[in-house]
Amino acid sequence: MLTQRQACCVSLLLLIVLSVSYSNIGCSSKTSRLVEAPPAYQPSPASPQLKLPNVVSAKLPEVQEAVRRVFKDAAVVDPAFDPSFITGDFNGDSSQDLAVILKPVPDKLAEMNEQYPSWLLRDPLLSGNQQRPELNVQERDVLLAIIHGYGENDWRDSQATQTYLLKNVVGSNLSVKSAKEFQSAHNGRRLPRAQGDLIEETLHGSDGYLYYASSNYSWYDPKRFKPKPDVGMVHGGR
Repeated sequence: MLTQRQACCVSLLLLIVLSVSYSNIGCSSKTSRLVEAPPAYQPSPASPQLKLPNVVSAKLPEVQEAVRRVFKDAAVVDPAFDPSFITGDFNGDSSQDLAVILKPVPDKLAEMNEQYPSWLLRDPLLSGNQQRPELNVQERDVLLAIIHGYGENDWRDSQATQTYLLKNVVGSNLSVKSAKEFQSAHNGRRLPRAQGDLIEETLHGSDGYLYYASSNYSWYDPKRFKPKPDVGMVHGGR
């Protein structure tokens, strides 16, 4: 039989043993949590990359093919000009367009002046209210056709037939300028708001630009331009 003092010692010893065991279990659990492996890395799906247009230099045979697509055999590329064609996104729809200098075939003037042609005949030197209904193509005209691109093949596409035929705006030194380049070149001026690339050229001794806005092509001469009230205008960057 245990004495009362012995019983107290045994109880105290058991209490110490239980306390130590409980402490070890807690530490073991904490240690287990600390060394637990992190979750596996899950990379975010890659963002789709913007597809940039693959601009391929135009070649004369494919330019001639595009002209035949629209005008059949009523007009041909004019070889008297160099360059006689350039490309750019002139109407701002992210598709490459073709601008090509043409001359009408003399015995095909009837086809060039048919009542409902598949192109729009315009004179960019005239304002909108001056576009005369009797505007037509003459035998000695030198014309600028702008064939708008369509689909993945742009102006080369077999369905690319939307065309503006422009009178009185064929000059020399044709080149393409982006809208940003155009604004930078004319700091501080009030400028027309071009929807896409512009065609820079020398016309009647003055440097100017052909640009597309409000469903039409217009001519910008920095020396003679008179801006209309804020409609379609933009200030050049400073």
